[in-house]
Amino acid sequence: MSGPTFRFATTLRVRWGDCDAFGHVNNASYLTFFEEARIDYWKAVVPDVPFTGMAIVHSSVDFKGQAYPGDILTIRAAVTELRKTSFWAAYEVLRGEQVVATGTSAQVFFDYATQRPAPIPEAFRERVASYEGISSTAT
Repeated sequence: MSGPTFRFATTLRVRWGDCDAFGHVNNASYLTFFEEARIDYWKAVVPDVPFTGMAIVHSSVDFKGQAYPGDILTIRAAVTELRKTSFWAAYEVLRGEQVVATGTSAQVFFDYATQRPAPIPEAFRERVASYEGISSTAT
């Protein structure tokens, strides 16, 4: 089975605070890197869709290598599935050409006033589906 096609990528420089006592990027920092990629993805793909609220309901990271302070990392991101109130994303973190981590996350649109999941905005659904070449129909 092949992985996702990544059409979007962003870069960041590893900060000293992203690392642990062993001198490499701490495992928890990769979730922050995924978050940075989601924010940049939103700004690039759906900048005019209002951000109404979202919660992470799943995240996973698989470690393939190491990164160090000062490294410039490329974080690739793709939305892989659109559901009624949530969507799944995949990530790939590269240090040069080397994949150092991969991962996934599931985000649910959330109405904090009612404390309930909210439908994905149609503008988000249509634009992301078109950008990614995936179905806009909720699964």
